[in-house]
Amino acid sequence: MNDETNQKMLYIWRLATFLHSNGKHMAAQELVDHLNRNNFKTQRGAPYLKVGKGPFAIIAATWRWVHNELGLEEEAEHIALAYVQMDGRYAYDKAEPAEEQP
Repeated sequence: MNDETNQKMLYIWRLATFLHSNGKHMAAQELVDHLNRNNFKTQRGAPYLKVGKGPFAIIAATWRWVHNELGLEEEAEHIALAYVQMDGRYAYDKAEPAEEQP
């Protein structure tokens, strides 16, 4: 992972921790606004779009990084629970992680 990807995933993780600790949720599409506002880009160097798998892929990649690479199961759970779809369903189903990278 490059430094920009690490910074982006750390941002998503910290935001998830804040949301979870305050009993709040954020739609994955709203996360896109945060990422773009803070000049985070996709691996291709483009802004994130609210449609498609982009926001869901970065949430899944962040969960895998925190859970699998860092071994922080509780922190990963915050990520899985903090982000939702527009209809309120969780944005990330850790039982079926997306294969796309950020």
